[in-house]
Amino acid sequence: MIVLARHGHTDAGKRCVGRTHVPLSGRGREQASHLAETLADAGFVRLCSSPSIRAVATMAPLAERLDMIPAISPELDEIDMGDWDGLSFADIRTRYPEEYAERGRDFGGFRAPGGESFNDVADRALDELDRLAAGPQPLFIVSHAGVIRAVLCRLTGHPMDALFHFRPDHAECTVLSTAPKGLQLVATGVAPGDVAPLLHP
Repeated sequence: MIVLARHGHTDAGKRCVGRTHVPLSGRGREQASHLAETLADAGFVRLCSSPSIRAVATMAPLAERLDMIPAISPELDEIDMGDWDGLSFADIRTRYPEEYAERGRDFGGFRAPGGESFNDVADRALDELDRLAAGPQPLFIVSHAGVIRAVLCRLTGHPMDALFHFRPDHAECTVLSTAPKGLQLVATGVAPGDVAPLLHP
C-alpha cells in the first residue's frame, strides 16, 4: 500500500502557489505533529517527500519518530506554474488576461508561461509512483493537492478538467494499492486516524 498525504496547512493566501516555497503555518505544524502521533505505529517501512519545504516540514515529525530518512522525490513536487508562481490571482488576471481565459477553457492541458500542465503533473507523478511501488511497502508520501488531484483523475477516469472534483484537505490521506495490474485507488479523503485499518484490514 501507498499512502499519499497532502502537506500541512500554510498561510499562502490567494496566491498561485506551485513551486513557491511557503512554510507551514502554526496549524500546519500541529497537523504534522498529529500525523506523527497517529501514524507512528501504522507500520510504514519507507518514507518519501516532495522537496518543497512545506512537504518536508510535514514529514519531519514522523521521520524523527520512526528514525527514518525520507527519500526526496522532485517528481512529486507541486505543479510548476512558471511565470505565475507566487503571484496573486488578481495580478495574473490583470497581467495575463488571454492566458487566464485559456486556462479556463482547458484547465487540464493549460501551461502557464514557463510552467507545466496538470496532465504533465499526472504523467510524472504516476511514473514515480509506479517506480516507488516496486519497493518495500507500506510507503508514506507527503505531496501536494495538485499532484494528488491529478493522480486521482487518472486513476478514476475523471477528465483532468474535473480536477476540483477531488478536494484533499491539508494532512489528509489517499490510500493506493499496488496490484499487478497497476495502482488502484482504495480510499481518498482519509483522516490520519483511519489509515492504519486500511493498511492492515
